[in-house]
Amino acid sequence: MHFGRNRLFILITTSGLLFAIVLFSYTPWFSSSPMSETFVYFPEDDQLSFTQYETKINLLEIKDENEYYLSWDYQSTTDSSVYLRQDISLLFENGRLVDQQKIQEQHTDHLKGDGVYHGDDSGRHEAITFHYGEVHYPNDIIKSKKAMSSDILYVIDSPLSPLQTFREATSTIERKNKELLDSIIDQQLTYVWDGLMEEYNIDPDQYIKIPFNRLETYLHEPLPMLSKEQSSEIIGKLWEGLYRHYILGINTFNDKDYDPVGNSLPLILLHKGSSHLIVLYETADQTSQQLLQQIPPVTKSD
Repeated sequence: MHFGRNRLFILITTSGLLFAIVLFSYTPWFSSSPMSETFVYFPEDDQLSFTQYETKINLLEIKDENEYYLSWDYQSTTDSSVYLRQDISLLFENGRLVDQQKIQEQHTDHLKGDGVYHGDDSGRHEAITFHYGEVHYPNDIIKSKKAMSSDILYVIDSPLSPLQTFREATSTIERKNKELLDSIIDQQLTYVWDGLMEEYNIDPDQYIKIPFNRLETYLHEPLPMLSKEQSSEIIGKLWEGLYRHYILGINTFNDKDYDPVGNSLPLILLHKGSSHLIVLYETADQTSQQLLQQIPPVTKSD
């Protein structure tokens, strides 16, 4: 099973870099501007609901012995037309960003997007989509609603059998192939994440590790040690920061543009004291990136 080139991660331990991280707080630093390259999260709207949302990856065509095309589709519907709808979909192959789609439309309740990805050799393909609706009320009140959907497709290219795809392993051979592929990918991601934590002098015992492809779980249950309301706001603001830096490709240290294709799957580190979270990832050229999000304390009313 061919997996691609070996990667060499160079560890640079520099304590001073901790103070150069990008801090994104709970006050947006840019205003909502439809059809522009921005995303701003606003407080949750309990009056709006997503009635349908999904993401799907399917085998579209086998080109030759080890080349293939995948279809990548996503859509979402709200129960009413809203001022602004946005869907942001990310496609990962073997723990690296390989493509992304962004759709924005005004005064609509439905969005639908699709893409085609050309792959070769065995791979784990994951698509993660953030669905978002923005509602404008009188007196400049703006609220929002969000959802996430995802899909995963394993492609197994073996010289001993035809190309195979599956979402969940059901046979012995599929389970063995899945375990092997997951093991290779997880080892590579762990190597990257451990190196980033060492570089930024982060004590892993002080944090709960949440890989980005597990974030969707916490739209249905609270983040550890936090309320459902806190979790909802934290995830919304997290996507705001990721959109600016991870998706648009803005270096977190010097604000220079770069191509985000090749970014590693982010690791979210939630501090056990619930004071902040850190997002770590590296770019295709192994440039380390770090985001810090503060979590404001809960104010108790008398």
